[in-house]
Amino acid sequence: MRRKVLSYISTFIVSAYVVYLDYSFLQWSSWRAVLIIFGHVTDRYSVYSFVRYLFYLTGAFIMLIYTAYFMFYLYYRSNEGVIKLPLFYPSVSIVVPAHNEALNIERLIESVEYQDYPHDLVEVIIVDDGSEDGSGEIASRYGVKVIRHEKNLGKAQSLEDGIKSAKGDVVITMDADSYFGNGYSLRRIVENLYERSLVGISTGVIRIERRFGSLIEKFQEVEFLHSFEVGRRVQGYLGWLLVVSGAFSAFKAYFIKSLPALPKDTLAEDFDLTVISFRAGLDSNFEPGAVVYTEPEQSWRRLYRQRIRWYYGGLQVLRKHSDLILNRKYGEKGIFMFLHLIVLEYVLAVIQIIGVILLPIIVLFKYYLGISITDINLPPDLMVFLFLFVFFMQYTPGVLMSGTAMAIERGLKEALGNLPVVFLYYVFYNPLLSLVKLDATLRFLRGVAQGW
Repeated sequence: MRRKVLSYISTFIVSAYVVYLDYSFLQWSSWRAVLIIFGHVTDRYSVYSFVRYLFYLTGAFIMLIYTAYFMFYLYYRSNEGVIKLPLFYPSVSIVVPAHNEALNIERLIESVEYQDYPHDLVEVIIVDDGSEDGSGEIASRYGVKVIRHEKNLGKAQSLEDGIKSAKGDVVITMDADSYFGNGYSLRRIVENLYERSLVGISTGVIRIERRFGSLIEKFQEVEFLHSFEVGRRVQGYLGWLLVVSGAFSAFKAYFIKSLPALPKDTLAEDFDLTVISFRAGLDSNFEPGAVVYTEPEQSWRRLYRQRIRWYYGGLQVLRKHSDLILNRKYGEKGIFMFLHLIVLEYVLAVIQIIGVILLPIIVLFKYYLGISITDINLPPDLMVFLFLFVFFMQYTPGVLMSGTAMAIERGLKEALGNLPVVFLYYVFYNPLLSLVKLDATLRFLRGVAQGW
């Protein structure tokens, strides 16, 4: 434990120094840019002060946290060894809720058949949740078990019905629009589930399937790279993996089947189940060798609504299990449920949005209402220039770190080709996610009912 605390402290110190270097670079480059474009129109102190306001309100804390994650990622990624073949093969039930998934269900079932796991120990259960496109009939051709709902009852009820009928020692839940990304993912996640006796739930890497090569797809690919191959990998090794994805999760059957029912009072049943496992004294785990691909959202409207559900559901779970937060009984999980989920995921998102709208507020109050909010006395055109300059340049270290992670996971050629996308991710998509978090938080605080 002492060694882990020291690693946290040392990582924070190095990350803070990286943020300081980024800040120093922004101050110097901003002043040089002002001299080149505007000439000697103001003093250096005013420029530096304005840059400081912008940096600490829009990017400093994001860079601090991502740098810490990146350092842990490099360490754990370099020390990952080859997992040996398991000493035994428990029986497995794969439960898949499906509603109008005729275009995807064959691909999923075939990806299961390609796994290097004894086929006689694998049971596939497709819960046809009121489909009108023949999803159940297509699945039946492969000889898998099909449970039919005459009308759509929802994902949670479908999962519950599938889990109740599962006979395996391990229950794996997957989305119907996903599929295994390699031939050993099933074996690896089962082995990971039995890595330690107290592990009750495990998850793997979820990647975005490339379909049309659109910008929205590429943004989601970078988002999932951050979330799974960096974020959850680090959390798993540090021992406080807080959210196990419902799109690909493995449970020890004695745990998941002991629940009287799956939680249906939140929009984040995957997060809810993870916390319930903590209450039962079990741990969660992450397996980087188990890979599943899933379809990206192709519409900005649908993407926004989906992320609203995710973050709104997260707040519901935090309220439901608020007694775990900072509770010594749950150790690091209780601490990081507060620090990571509340402070980093939601509070910092609010700070970032405030930073983005700070410039228009300052200009409006100072030059149209005659009210000075800060001690900065700059022309409005110069403030607009500095805002744009800082906003676009402050994430340079983040772009390099994300590019490095992509090079490690996907190859150097692909990482170099996607650097412009990673840059746009930071200056456009990341603030959009912060806006979604703010929107979800305001809806939650106002008590607005949120559905699927």
